[in-house]
Amino acid sequence: MTVIHHPREKRETTETSSVPFGAAFRKAHFAFGEHYTPLNHGSYGTVPVCVRQAHEALRAEADAAPDPFIALEFHARLAEQRAIAAKVLNCPDVNELVFVPNATTGSDTVLKNLVWQEGDVVLCYDLIYGSLGLGLSWAEEARGVKVHVVKVQWPVSDDELVTVMVDAARQINAEPGKRVRLAIVDTIISMPGIRTPFERLVPALQAEGALVLVDGAHGIGHVDIDLSTLKPDFFVTNLHKWLFVPRGCAAFYVPKKHQALIRTTLPTSHMFKPKKKLGAQAEGDEAAMAFAEMFDFTGTDDRTAWLCVQAALDFRNNVCGGESAIRAYCHKVAQESAAVVAEIMGTEIMDTPGSCIRDCYLVNIRLPLELGPGKVDPAYAHTVSDWFKETGIRESGMYFQTVLYRGLWYWRISGMVYVEVEDFRRGAEVLKGLCERVRRGEHIKG
Repeated sequence: MTVIHHPREKRETTETSSVPFGAAFRKAHFAFGEHYTPLNHGSYGTVPVCVRQAHEALRAEADAAPDPFIALEFHARLAEQRAIAAKVLNCPDVNELVFVPNATTGSDTVLKNLVWQEGDVVLCYDLIYGSLGLGLSWAEEARGVKVHVVKVQWPVSDDELVTVMVDAARQINAEPGKRVRLAIVDTIISMPGIRTPFERLVPALQAEGALVLVDGAHGIGHVDIDLSTLKPDFFVTNLHKWLFVPRGCAAFYVPKKHQALIRTTLPTSHMFKPKKKLGAQAEGDEAAMAFAEMFDFTGTDDRTAWLCVQAALDFRNNVCGGESAIRAYCHKVAQESAAVVAEIMGTEIMDTPGSCIRDCYLVNIRLPLELGPGKVDPAYAHTVSDWFKETGIRESGMYFQTVLYRGLWYWRISGMVYVEVEDFRRGAEVLKGLCERVRRGEHIKG
């Protein structure tokens, strides 16, 4: 990776840490509270101290001279950081990759820009991210597009998932006047945490005539993403989750052949090129719109996090020892911790033969809870996960990311360089005790 220096930046060279990954690494390089044990990296991510310092320096620079920083310099400095992210994602043309605040903004930009026609259908499965699903509900209400949701009995094999999605696309396309205009898949589903065979799903659904949007919120810094090979129609990935860029920063990829479909940012701002100016006759060349520049500035906001990509990569390469070291540890600690948790709980890990579900840093372990008479009252089942979070934080400094899926509760754990098996062992003992209290109805009593 080529290190790009801005003349104003003063960065010290950091050497590979002599502190091993795990709790010691957490204390040496991160700023978590003394009584907080971070078991849920996947939801919001975090940044090491050195990246936070780089970010704070940029914010101080912006405050010292806001006019030149925002109006004169930001565009060029952002282009450098976009180029770095594009290299990581193997996106040859930097002008096909822009930054947005988060993955939701990127996916919603697609939904609100596509011009939907009568008979258009969006194809997805039931576990797409919640806000994206609500965005589809908006598209149904406001644009009249139909959404076809495939009910998948997760976990499933990769072959089965590809087959059911392709079969659904073919059935829709076979109906008179209907076509799958857009299909949506994830790199890694959020809840439960499930890696999908997106490398197979994208070309398979494109072969059925669909534009494919890949929700890679859990993508860069977590699984290999090669946009030159994958060739999605739209792709979005959070840099603030697994790459260590400060919140909120996501990369939004639109190949040039589709950029004319994305006419505006959210919100519409200064670089939008209307077909007809207010009060004037139709004019203007839509093709002249500079796609990348349109996303650089959408209104005054703090976008200094977008200038921290290199700082995050410096930490990964120089302190952590590179991507291979990070990936090997994160996967290992997630899998080993899951095995320990399952043993403590007396349950099992979500998995199935022929699936890539566990080829990531997220693992789901079933909790010893069941719905039904004398067990967990179905009328209050929806309160259990929130009670786990609130009680876990209040009593133990642990936030438990759990989900009720198909009548069973699962704990999603996140492997990361700053956790170790012992963290999850302690977490499992706490959560097992909380499960016993749920069976006694404490989540109902408050």
